[in-house]
Amino acid sequence: MRWAALVIFVCGFASFLFLEKYRHWLAAATALLVVALGLAGPLQALRDVNWKIITIFFSTLVAAEVFMLSGAAAVAAEAILARFRRPSWAILVLCALTGFLSMFVENVACVLIAAPVALNLAKRLRMPPQPILIGCALASNLQGCGLLVGDPPSMLLAQEAHFTFFDFIWHLGKPSIFWSVQAGAVAGLVFLWFVFRKYRGEVKLERTAHLVGVLPSLCLGGVVAALAVGTQIEGGIGWGGAAGCAVFGLVAVFWYVHVARRQGIEGEAIEEALVDHKLPSLKSFVRGLDWKTTLFLICIFVPVEALARYGWVDRLAEAIQAVAGGSQLAVFVILVVAAMVASAFVDNVPFLLVMLPAVTKLVQAGGINGEPVLLYFGLLLGASVGGNITPVGAQANIAAMGFLRRHGAPFGLGRYMALSVPYTLAAVTAACVVTYIVFGL
Repeated sequence: MRWAALVIFVCGFASFLFLEKYRHWLAAATALLVVALGLAGPLQALRDVNWKIITIFFSTLVAAEVFMLSGAAAVAAEAILARFRRPSWAILVLCALTGFLSMFVENVACVLIAAPVALNLAKRLRMPPQPILIGCALASNLQGCGLLVGDPPSMLLAQEAHFTFFDFIWHLGKPSIFWSVQAGAVAGLVFLWFVFRKYRGEVKLERTAHLVGVLPSLCLGGVVAALAVGTQIEGGIGWGGAAGCAVFGLVAVFWYVHVARRQGIEGEAIEEALVDHKLPSLKSFVRGLDWKTTLFLICIFVPVEALARYGWVDRLAEAIQAVAGGSQLAVFVILVVAAMVASAFVDNVPFLLVMLPAVTKLVQAGGINGEPVLLYFGLLLGASVGGNITPVGAQANIAAMGFLRRHGAPFGLGRYMALSVPYTLAAVTAACVVTYIVFGL
């Protein structure tokens, strides 16, 4: 049974690498196999799922999608970019805005908001659109881990470390991972400036976005507030914060139902609507929500928990200690590099679900001295930014490459990695140096 738990997880993890498109069905099959082989009963499998994280993730997803479709983000981006005339600065500001937005909104939606602006900029400046949109995707993947509300990996870290919303900003009396991420973002923007500094001309953007309503912006702010207040009161992720997020998500849906009756366009997908600044019908909106990632997140908890029950997380902690020899710096570097490499090819959620408790076990067993927070942050930084290395490492990259291909501007692997590898190395190095100085020395 112990070996069966390991084989099921390894085979499932490997299948995500080769069949990324079907990862949600593969995760479901893996969970069903765990139950079928008796590694967990049906009720135990349901208990293994962290329903608080699922509730927060889906509520945030719904509120963020409605916020994006309301036009608030696009209107704000166009208004800000209209103030810049130099091409290099306009492009850098667009990348920075996409990154900032991804701390609150799902990364793919951020990229799709930036896509029409990137095409508009490229057309005005007579330059290829590919580097602009890829720069936006890289920035969105980096900034997604800066706050608790951004991505599932941040939620997993908060659950394991019992972090509140504000612990991502200030922890143990020190500047937390939010500031490390900003250091990485600045380093990435410096690299992008060297890429875009050669372009000349004057930026004159046409404003095409329009604001449909203000309530979705308030709902997204309510989700953030619910997490901030709830985690502070409960000392981490609890049902209070999750319920608050669900309430604001429902309010956003009710607003959308009301507006879509009058303005919704039948057959308009969410991705197309974000680019065209239109509202899809309620049916199209529901169909376009990220059900695949939701199913994947629900199912992946089951094989990971089976792995932990049969002792493999403890063995992993012992292996890390043996390789690193008890050195805190060595463990930190190993975890960052391993997270980067793994996330460059497969989804980072199952990796973090296994590695975060392994780090906890490692510290509790006396494998290294100090608080585990340094190692938690190293894992999160490596896993979030490592997805930038390849076009398939993150959903935002896949969305950007697909958008460019559909608009007759395909981007080859070599050209992509000429941007992604230096950006990733610069961002990860800066973020990790700041993290180690603050929490490691």
